[in-house]
Amino acid sequence: MKSTSPSQSTGGAYGRYAEIYDQLWSRAPYARFVDLSLEGVPADARPARRVLVAACGTGSAAIEFARRGHPVAGFDLSEAMLAVAAAKRRAGALRVWLVRGDLRAVPFAGGSADLVVVLNTGINYLLEPAEVVAALGQLGRVAGAGGTVVVEPLSARFLDAGVEANRHLDAEGLRFDAAYTIHGNLVAERLRWRTRGAEVTETYWQRFYSDGDLSEMFALAGLSVRDRRPMYPAIPEAPARGRILWVATV
Repeated sequence: MKSTSPSQSTGGAYGRYAEIYDQLWSRAPYARFVDLSLEGVPADARPARRVLVAACGTGSAAIEFARRGHPVAGFDLSEAMLAVAAAKRRAGALRVWLVRGDLRAVPFAGGSADLVVVLNTGINYLLEPAEVVAALGQLGRVAGAGGTVVVEPLSARFLDAGVEANRHLDAEGLRFDAAYTIHGNLVAERLRWRTRGAEVTETYWQRFYSDGDLSEMFALAGLSVRDRRPMYPAIPEAPARGRILWVATV
């Protein structure tokens, strides 16, 4: 789910990008993302049976939860990304409920999930703190009393070290380049790719929130932060360095 940004309306969020997204991220360790999310559920929280994947994109995490037998739903603002997720669901003959929805107005009933997850910095596409507080409050509402919310925000290491400052791929008929530039606390994600003779350029924006900012926003949303779990070294690949899962309960 991507929010309105200075250059990209929500109506076009990750539209053409959905066509190549899984080709770019086919090696991402979604099984380990799911492992870490499940392992993060506090012992005194409700067991993580029903799962909601917010800003689910092409559904990789939701599909992985479903493979493990969890009743799972996912939502995203991008219809194009949801279409890819639905195709993967059909191919795997899995039951995953997919709907279009916004982080700031989650389209699920209160207490309908035991575990709610937002991976891949989805929360940072909300450019105003009030939007983040609203989104966290919505996710907490769906998790309900005793439920768990797991959020992966944009990391300070990304900004300070620029580890993933540029991404490039030239394989299987796709030439892809991504560059990131920092403008105060905003990060511009500029994507350009060529495939099947067509060239596409898109720009998206994220806002970096410090640990202090995030702690305050979780509290304002009525969530209690229980843990901050590093992805590395549980996930040994270099991109996991600096990535943190924030674990909160209602």
